[in-house]
This record gives sequence, structure tokens and C-alpha cells, in this order.
Amino acid sequence: MVATQILAYYRQHSLFTDPGVCADLYADLPHDVAGLAQVVQGLIIHPGNLNSYNVKQGEIDNTVFGLHRVENLLQRMQRRYTAPLTVSRPPALRIGAICRNFAVLLVSMLRQQGIPARARVGFGGYFSGQRFYDHRITEYWNSKEQRWVLTDAMIDDVQRQALPVTFNSLDIAPTDPFKLAGEAWLRCRAGELAPHTFGDSDTDIGMPPIRYALLQDFAYLNKCEMLGNDDWGELITKPEATLTSDDLALLDRIATLTLQIDTQLAALRTLFTETPYGQSVRTQVEALV
Repeated sequence: MVATQILAYYRQHSLFTDPGVCADLYADLPHDVAGLAQVVQGLIIHPGNLNSYNVKQGEIDNTVFGLHRVENLLQRMQRRYTAPLTVSRPPALRIGAICRNFAVLLVSMLRQQGIPARARVGFGGYFSGQRFYDHRITEYWNSKEQRWVLTDAMIDDVQRQALPVTFNSLDIAPTDPFKLAGEAWLRCRAGELAPHTFGDSDTDIGMPPIRYALLQDFAYLNKCEMLGNDDWGELITKPEATLTSDDLALLDRIATLTLQIDTQLAALRTLFTETPYGQSVRTQVEALV
């Protein structure tokens, strides 16, 4: 059973998910995850998927990696198209941003409604070929079923047909083609999975992007939901050949904790506070205030 304090921790906003002065925009949002995901899909468009929506490059307000704070993202949305969030924008009038922003915006909406939620980093195997691509999704607490549910708010009806996606993207099961970064790291280290099947390109493949995703998931679980290009801290960018045995032991420990978060949250938060990586992230986050 998940402890009350863990649910309370993920029920509260972070600096990144707090809607701030835009909180009133959330007043009329639906109270079901499917409805909230549909709202998110009507606000954001992935810059790499424009052809599916008959939109050309240059037509959208393209933030590429997105904005750190949901508050600023909401302000930008309203400048682009002034309407309630429940009004789906025409694709060309949505804000261009990658998966992290779909995930974090949904987390923001859920937390605002008092629902425990957290963004997660892993790899989706439902985008192209046999490769698992770096991907960020939402995990929320289903109080009725007493379990955490993984949800990909980026997969709308257009993407479902284009990819195609044959599983329930609002309730991603362990057997579906998504792997959390901690699982990818540990199973690749154990020889159970092939590192070359993970990454975003032929030049960004293998253990380095898995390590990158793992450390960002570590930060996300500490409610530092940074952008995908925030490579804060030496450990996340360190050349693979220079990793020490201590580095690898730490990364193994992080991976294990991220997969046991509901029994090891205190240990994970302590480790984040004590490690140079976590300290570097905290310093960068504080600079955003």
C-alpha cells in the first residue's frame, strides 16, 4: 500500500507544475484523465509531427523543447489563442513543444485537482522501427483502483493512427512498449536488453542516452521536471569511457530506487540531496525562481 506521505508529496506542485497566476484557467477543466489528456492535446503540438496535422514548419509558435514553468507555457498559449483551455486550438495555433511538456502539463492539471501525479522519463518503442526513443509521460494515482497509472498524453487520435498505437496509451501496461529509464539501465547492464536499441538517432544511442534519461527521471521524481535538453551536472554528460566504478554503482543505485519509489522515496530524496548531480540540479532550479 502506498504511504499517505508519498501521495501527499506528489499531490503538491513543484516550481515547474504550479500554474501560478494562470490557475483560474484550470477552473473548468474536466475531472477525468481522458478528458484532461484531450485538453492537453488541443493545446500543444509536437514539432516533429506537424505533417500528420497538415501544418507546415513556421506556422506554429515553436518552443522546441518547451518552457520550464507551466505558468509561462499557459501564458504563451493564451497570447497565441485567447480562449478557455477546454477549447481545442487549431493545430497551427497550438504551442510547439516536445513530449516533456505534454507530460508535465497533465501533471500540473492533476495536481491542481488534488490528484497525486509525477512525470516519468523512459523510452517509447512505438514511434519508429525497432528502436526505443527517449520519451516522457505522466504517472498518476488512481484512487479507485489503488494503483499508479502510466499515461501518454501526447498520443491523440491522429498519432494513434499514424504510428500506429495498438495499446491503451491512457493506461500503459508493463507488457506495452514503454520502459522506464531505470529498467532500461539495469536490464542493459545485466545483458538482458541491447543498449543499441535505445536512443534518438544513430549518433545518440546506447548507454549514454539511457544514463541521461535515468538521471532526468531521478530529478523528475524529486519534482525537478527539467526540460529534455537540461544536461545539468557532470554525471549526465560525462564520457562513457570515463565513468568510474563508483559512478556505475551510484547509477545502479539510482535506477533501483526509481523502480521502487513507493517504498524508497525517502532514500531517493536523500540521495538526490547528497549527490553532486542532485545538488547541481537544485542550483539550476533555484536560479529559475
